Amino acid sequence: MYDVSTEEYPGPTQPMIGALLRRASEATHRELFDRLREAGFDDLRWAHFALFGFPGLHGLRPTELAERVGMSKQGLNALLNELDDFGYLMRRPASGDGRHRVLELTPRGLEFAAAMKRILDEIEAEIAQRVGMRQLDRLKAATTAIADMYPPTSPDHEQRHDGSS
Repeated sequence: MYDVSTEEYPGPTQPMIGALLRRASEATHRELFDRLREAGFDDLRWAHFALFGFPGLHGLRPTELAERVGMSKQGLNALLNELDDFGYLMRRPASGDGRHRVLELTPRGLEFAAAMKRILDEIEAEIAQRVGMRQLDRLKAATTAIADMYPPTSPDHEQRHDGSS
């Protein structure tokens, strides 16, 4: 299935750990996104969805979110304007500092966050049913250990590679 080796190609001939983790992450994110759309959040695009990744955007300044997701402030601002227009968030003055704004989820945004958590719990239960709870717990421990082995070396590296969920 994965035999891609040739005499001219010296690279991996099967998926290595990074590819396997990425495939699993992409699969669960696709499923989450599809179920959120089925749950009535069909006004969001993938780019919006990515902004809600763990640990969430509630209470952040837009510049902090831009750094976290690796976007320019201008690019992020366009997405935030849409989320504001769709009723998911608003920008409020930061307490004690009228110059800065913070992102605050609206009731619709909080409903979205709750649906995301509920659906992620369902997906994890399905995975546990498929592979067993013990295996899922081991997988979580192993992926945490791997992430801890290779922490971001710079803020720029973290923001370009930070995941959602």
